[in-house]
Amino acid sequence: MKTTGVAVIGSGGIGTLRAHSCTQIPQVDYLAVCDTKQEKLGDLAAATNADMRTSDYEEAIRDDRVGAVFVSTDEENHHGPAALAAELGKPVLIEKPFVLDLDEADDILAKAKASGSEVFVGYTQRFRRRYLLAKQAVQQGQLGEIVMAMGKIYVTRAVGEAVASRSPNTTPSINTLTYLVDLILWYMEGKKPVEVYARAASVVFKKYNRDDFQWMMVTFGDGSVATLGTSWLPPHHWPAYTATMEIDLHGATGALNIDDAHRDVVLAPGEPIPCPYTPEHEVNVAFLGSAMPGDFALGEFFGPMKEESDAFIRYSLGMGGVGLATGEHARNVLALTIAADRSSEKGSPVKL
Repeated sequence: MKTTGVAVIGSGGIGTLRAHSCTQIPQVDYLAVCDTKQEKLGDLAAATNADMRTSDYEEAIRDDRVGAVFVSTDEENHHGPAALAAELGKPVLIEKPFVLDLDEADDILAKAKASGSEVFVGYTQRFRRRYLLAKQAVQQGQLGEIVMAMGKIYVTRAVGEAVASRSPNTTPSINTLTYLVDLILWYMEGKKPVEVYARAASVVFKKYNRDDFQWMMVTFGDGSVATLGTSWLPPHHWPAYTATMEIDLHGATGALNIDDAHRDVVLAPGEPIPCPYTPEHEVNVAFLGSAMPGDFALGEFFGPMKEESDAFIRYSLGMGGVGLATGEHARNVLALTIAADRSSEKGSPVKL
């Protein structure tokens, strides 16, 4: 069996899940973890029995035993480690959003092209089976040509506050709506967005200088239209303690709806339980399975982030791995969300 070493840069919530995923993937024979916060780093290294712990991402990425890299830092610090991995020719998976600046995205892609590296971005929701089956239905022509799409994703204000507090340059569109933009551009692959018109408002998140929500209407070159929206307004104790999503795809010959509200498994515990993403907040009723990366169950991590991590490792070893979002695709997603923010600020459509 082919094996490889892996470096996980960042030991926050998502880096922790990536590192635990690696311990459950048999093709990973060496694990390096990296963070500037020593307490978090020490806890993660101990929990995963990591082979290397370091506060220097260059040390981890340059190690000859490392053949693949996860960049799981906060949104503001993706570029440095991702650009280094790409320059060294090592496959790299960067958490969404790709970066926060198109010039940084182009720099990473240029370095990858020069070295032969593969760049992917972690649009983890792709790896929920329902979204993969939808892609297959589209590819098999079961809907005909898609002419109209709708998508929405709502996260709790606890999640919005966590994002806004750690990243001064991200927005509901760039950070959250990006999941739906990814999926719709994936499903409508081959169609070129030519215009976006977005509207937003700020009341609750005004203190963070962010919008509370955004709705965008995207027009494609052939006249197809997608309407996509996100909100950070559901209260802290909302039972879908990370996110709810929904997608409609209407084609010339068929239609498809994905209801990802997680109301199918409802837990009413005897005492309030902490939310997985924001454990400082508790809920009295929980929609189990609504944590976007997945869940720890019976001592192991399960869910879309585990499956995405596994696909990335297998791809890096030439062993397949479907569903991964390429850096080029993620660059288009970023460009569209940035344009939507610009449209919202201007109050008028933006040509792409």
